[in-house]
Amino acid sequence: MTRTPHSTPGPAELETLAEGIRAWVLAANKHPGGSSSAVEAVTALYFSGATSLGTDDGDRLVYSKGHAAAPWYAALWALGAMPGMSWQELTGFGQVGHPVPRMPRRGSLPGVEMSTGALGQGLSFGAGLALADRRAGRSRRTFVVLGDGECTEGQVWEAAMTAARLGLRNLVALVDANGSGSVIRLPVDEWAARWAGFGWCVREVDGHDLAALTRELRPTEDPRPTVLVLRTVKGRGLAADVEGGNTLSAEASPEHLPALDTGALVERALAVVDARRPTARRLREGPRAVPEPEPEAAGAAWRTRSALLQRLSDHPVGEVVVAKKALGAELAEELAGLPMLWMAPDAIRNSGLLPRMERTGSWHWTDPDSDVLQCAIAEQDAASLAGGAAAGGLAPVLFSMEGFYWRMLDQIRESLVFPGLPVLLVGTSGGLGDPLGPMVQSDGCLAALLALPGLEVFEAADINTAKALAVEALADGRPAYLRLPHEAVPVRHGLGSCAGAPLHDGVREIHGHPRPEVVLVAAGAMRETALDVAERLARDADRAVRVLEVVSPTRFGRLPRAGRERYIAPGALAVSLHNAPSGVLGSLLPEGGIALGADGYGIAGWPSRSLFEAAGLSADAVTERVLKELR
Repeated sequence: MTRTPHSTPGPAELETLAEGIRAWVLAANKHPGGSSSAVEAVTALYFSGATSLGTDDGDRLVYSKGHAAAPWYAALWALGAMPGMSWQELTGFGQVGHPVPRMPRRGSLPGVEMSTGALGQGLSFGAGLALADRRAGRSRRTFVVLGDGECTEGQVWEAAMTAARLGLRNLVALVDANGSGSVIRLPVDEWAARWAGFGWCVREVDGHDLAALTRELRPTEDPRPTVLVLRTVKGRGLAADVEGGNTLSAEASPEHLPALDTGALVERALAVVDARRPTARRLREGPRAVPEPEPEAAGAAWRTRSALLQRLSDHPVGEVVVAKKALGAELAEELAGLPMLWMAPDAIRNSGLLPRMERTGSWHWTDPDSDVLQCAIAEQDAASLAGGAAAGGLAPVLFSMEGFYWRMLDQIRESLVFPGLPVLLVGTSGGLGDPLGPMVQSDGCLAALLALPGLEVFEAADINTAKALAVEALADGRPAYLRLPHEAVPVRHGLGSCAGAPLHDGVREIHGHPRPEVVLVAAGAMRETALDVAERLARDADRAVRVLEVVSPTRFGRLPRAGRERYIAPGALAVSLHNAPSGVLGSLLPEGGIALGADGYGIAGWPSRSLFEAAGLSADAVTERVLKELR
């Protein structure tokens, strides 16, 4: 939508707009309870003049209660976000083939900032947008509409603490407090005290009083984030015997829908919109068009592989270093000054980010040099906040121990992967090998992450490979996961060599033979075991061996059969070694291959060597298994 001069409707006109939106909401009859209780909030946000929503460079809205998207869609439609569509057509949103999704999806329509529907993630995402705006010196505000039922999700309170701690005064939450969470009664009178206890500026208002809403939406001088607790009625406008009821989360029965002249009410509302916004009607009635994707930070010149690689230091071949600590420390220093946001929920020391954080301070909007955000022990909030920051133009890199990614799988799916936002997730201490045992071991976490379509997965053994893969992910501009090992692993390739063509296929040959009898396929720290096994097989059994290092199981898995056969020679015995579930690399082997991995759950103990022996992943065990198969 384009910014054009417009005037503000008066109180009577705002009531006319709300009546038209509510009539359409009830005609659509999709979650009418929570949809109708939010009508005045949406009307005030878009049309009262208290905000600049509905313009390209205006305020933002994250509509977190995606199940009740109907009034929001009605407002966007009236402003021209759905060219060539009638209000009657719009009532069918969410049906197969309809251009408007049932749950809001980022990129499907102008003004849709976040893919919502998975409740509880919107406030975190909104905080990320607000943080990015403050970092860039933009004066816009971010509004987040929440349901009170949604406020029973723990991530909401993780985000509430984060926003208050960061002083995000440009963040405004609106809680649609209709007293009902699905079919559970909720304490409307307690919300104000709860939000105040989390350090927010709290104001309560009649959520159906447009004049009051308009006043409360105006900017204030309070340095805290603001929440408006809107006292509303679930199912507002339905028949009197169900209005305010507690069972209105699905469609309303026909007998409970009011007899309204929906067409007339919608036309009256449009007359108000068109009188105040001269281009709205032309946009609505214009030719249908697929909305162009919003420009992302991925298009910035600094994101090119060559530009990034030029900033990075190269470790000499043969150096032995723990990649997980060196990667975060060096990347944060070498990429300083770029629009980056370095994040680490809890594992700030494990990530290597602590030295930079101590020098620049944990992020605060008054200090543009503090590009490290020390997150609280709140992984779910951190993941969705990273998505919002990416949507706001930053390039977040989030470090966490791989085992902790179990906590944020849905946030990665909904806030990052589904909308395709460019966030680099770095998983440290992948697989077996931590003295804390099952508390932090990742077990099958990598397999779970690989099950998320659209998430590019990389794995590095040494520091140069980790840097090259980080650059690959940042330049690619899509959500990615980079897995790092516990162990200190020797560098085997220079940075330039690591960043070469083999990254495109996700695999590289690190020990070659033109006609191998055995092809060992490894990833991460198991690369060193594979090289040890190859040496033993050649020395003690005179076997021809090829060793492959998989640096991206997703890319290698996308190769056609002929492409994989360039690496895994037909007729050779293929054996995969992985400090992860055996099926991760095993699924990439031809029929008859042997997949070895860490398939148990919570194998605990120390030293790490004993864990690998218990899992059958020691060099002795792998060599014996290969020789047994060859006999």
